[in-house]
Amino acid sequence: MGSRQLVSRPALAALAATLTSLGCAVALSAAPASAAKPSPPPPPSADALPTYSTSVVGISPQAAAKPTSSGKTIRSLTSDGGKFYVGHGDYLQNSGPTKVSTFDPATRTFAESGLTAPTEEITTFRKINGKLYAPWTDPTGTATANQGFSTNASGTWTNEFKAPAEHVFDVATLNGTDLWMVGSARWGTGGGAAAYRSTDGGKTWALAMKDTSATYGGYERYYWAAPLNGKIYMQARDVYGGAPLRAFDGRSWTTQSLTPCTAVEARAVEVFAGKILCPNYLKGLVAFDGKTATTVLPQALGNVLDFDIPGDGFVYALTPTGIFRSSDAMTWTGLARTPDLSWSIGVHNGTVYLGQRLNATIVKVDGLNVATATRTATTTSSCRGNSKNC
Repeated sequence: MGSRQLVSRPALAALAATLTSLGCAVALSAAPASAAKPSPPPPPSADALPTYSTSVVGISPQAAAKPTSSGKTIRSLTSDGGKFYVGHGDYLQNSGPTKVSTFDPATRTFAESGLTAPTEEITTFRKINGKLYAPWTDPTGTATANQGFSTNASGTWTNEFKAPAEHVFDVATLNGTDLWMVGSARWGTGGGAAAYRSTDGGKTWALAMKDTSATYGGYERYYWAAPLNGKIYMQARDVYGGAPLRAFDGRSWTTQSLTPCTAVEARAVEVFAGKILCPNYLKGLVAFDGKTATTVLPQALGNVLDFDIPGDGFVYALTPTGIFRSSDAMTWTGLARTPDLSWSIGVHNGTVYLGQRLNATIVKVDGLNVATATRTATTTSSCRGNSKNC
């Protein structure tokens, strides 16, 4: 909650490592690919990426009004109806509540939805069955109130107070008819990483899974949930001794003893072309197919900050060093060096837009037209509840 911010040391360390990499990418060896699968072609080095200038297209008045410098960071740009929904706010220093707002790249104007979300930060918007959901990363409500998300599922934007959560980091669906929200449980209910599920359209919710440990006493969290091949995956962080990768197939849970993702922000996890894409802070960007996690962009190029799937057949990844894209989740093409202060990415009509940190600003990348090499969109399971745009 706003007055009871709880952030674990490992999570802060991961965020600090990402911030540090903005100034200097750390070169670590990528994990070897499985012997049964050939390694994908290496991506270009950061030095080989072309440099483009940028132009300011707008300054978000909603983000600019935040009382902290970090609160002015544009954390996500989620396309819907020709506009970007703008994620912003400050989870660590508490800058909420947060207005749900949009940016129109055609007119370069910002607008408010009319709803103010009771959260210090909107980190991302998820699109499920054509509707948007904004998880309450750090609710501003009381420690005894139910928490949840903001959504336009009813046709208008509403705040949904659904479960006894401390934080809600992601919203997803397994089969298109259920809903999940994951994060951590209130300390008064035992704390720990908590996943809640609804099977009646969001009317009622039940605790579906929990990971906790006495040592951290409530700092454990599920930062993401991702559907893939008929299962929904999640893995708790900051559990003493570690927590397994968990998967639910609609009937029962299974576990795997591997850690494909170490993301602490849901915006850095996407599903595309039958793979879960996410950062692993020891390896780089990995593609997980349910069995094997393959490093597809090495850590030397920087761990992914944000994704975009605009529907042109590609997934776009923003790292501290470069802007990359892929049509199959395995082979990646470098498009440009990452301009200073870039923190989020959105693609619209072939133009790359970047949200900046600390200054409430959105820029476009001049001279880079990604539409010149697009093709028919591939089928992707990201449409089933873990995508910004699909």
